[in-house]
Amino acid sequence: MKRFKLNIGTKLFLLYFIVSSSLLWLFAQRTTFESAKSIMVEVSSLMSRVASQNNKDGEIDLETFETLIVNYLRSQRNTINTNSPQKLENLAIYVTDKDGLLVLDSRGLTLGTDMRDANEVESALSGMIDSTSVVTEKVAGTQKARGMVIEYFLKSRFLNASNPIYGNNGEIIGTVVVVAPLIELMGESYLLRFIFYIFVISLLFGFLGSYRISRNINRVQKYTANLFSGEDVLMPDLNNQFNKLATTIKDARADVELKDDVEQYIDTLAHELRTPITGIQLTAENLLSPMSDAQRKRFVKNILESNKHMDLLVNRLLDLSRIERREALKNVESLSIKEAVNTVLKEPSRVKKILDKDLNIDIQISSNATLKAEKILLVQAIGNIVNNALDFTPASGKITIKASQTNSAISIIVLDDGPGIPPQVINKLFTRFFSVTRPDTGVRGNGLGLRFVRKIMKLHGGEISLQNRFIQQGAEARLRFPLNVK
Repeated sequence: MKRFKLNIGTKLFLLYFIVSSSLLWLFAQRTTFESAKSIMVEVSSLMSRVASQNNKDGEIDLETFETLIVNYLRSQRNTINTNSPQKLENLAIYVTDKDGLLVLDSRGLTLGTDMRDANEVESALSGMIDSTSVVTEKVAGTQKARGMVIEYFLKSRFLNASNPIYGNNGEIIGTVVVVAPLIELMGESYLLRFIFYIFVISLLFGFLGSYRISRNINRVQKYTANLFSGEDVLMPDLNNQFNKLATTIKDARADVELKDDVEQYIDTLAHELRTPITGIQLTAENLLSPMSDAQRKRFVKNILESNKHMDLLVNRLLDLSRIERREALKNVESLSIKEAVNTVLKEPSRVKKILDKDLNIDIQISSNATLKAEKILLVQAIGNIVNNALDFTPASGKITIKASQTNSAISIIVLDDGPGIPPQVINKLFTRFFSVTRPDTGVRGNGLGLRFVRKIMKLHGGEISLQNRFIQQGAEARLRFPLNVK
């Protein structure tokens, strides 16, 4: 059988509801009990003073005192405030003499009964004033069931309050005790309403608290899953404690990613450098053999090409490592887009490739078009997507570079008429070390350029997008910069 499991929000809600309801219930019980006790003590003190003033020769004037009690109880029953939570309609009063024997009782108990066993009587005879106690007694009751009257007994709690009765010389000549059902003193309907209010309030606060905690937990869980899946996500806005947790998770992910990066860097370097190092070694060994000047020149050229490849790879890894550690831009300035593009195209290696492949470069950018960016990073970002366009555009092909602006952003767009992006790799283009074979040479790149550009765009608050062109063959790379770069 599958066990029923509660999520943490429900568990916290139940815990809060139980604890808060219990505490509020105890507080309500204590508060109403103290209120009831003060009323009973006040009535007991009043009766003690009345009895003390009505004594003859050191004896309680029972006849006079009984008349006063009857009148008092009648007045209590006739003047009940239905809006008051505490009622004295079932108030009872009894009196004992100095020996603790019952001499007067409004409940009709047998006179002469020794009441010293009752704590309140013993306390009052010993001189203690305003003494109270709670006793539990069986009380007979009736209930109708299917036309029959059923008699039963229920346990009811009574609150007793006692005071000594003093003679003319200040001696104790007896005690007066007032008794009332505790449930009536505390107000049964009042307590039920209070319990209901406690339930509703606890339910409301418990639900709100558990909902907030569950929501924050779910948001942290989603944030963590997206973070470790490699997505660039913003940390959700949470309360202080959950913000600390999210920050810790982010730092942990950065540490794990750094470790993975180091391992990948090492693996990539070992793999990428193995081929040129092997080539240099074989070429150097061949140089030791007799050969013509033309052959020697060709071998030296191979060594230089291999060295150039290694130098490019190492520099690209260092650039990527530096840019990925940066969290903010340094020198943001207003730059001419056309000048930045011309700077890229004038780089000697790109000029040579354009001439060798007889490419047509069409720049459709106004001289007045500007954007805010860090100059070096802007040139590097444009340079990387232009390099891809140069690599994939066939001989005598055309590359179009243009800019477009909206109310919130300005974009630099590079279009080529190469083979386009294969559908099966379009989602892998920004993966570190992933690269597509160049159609001209059959050689793959180092797979770091596009990730490098994405980090640059992220620093500027922008984005890079790659897609195939709609109408004609080729690919489109778009760098989107916000108008207000911080």
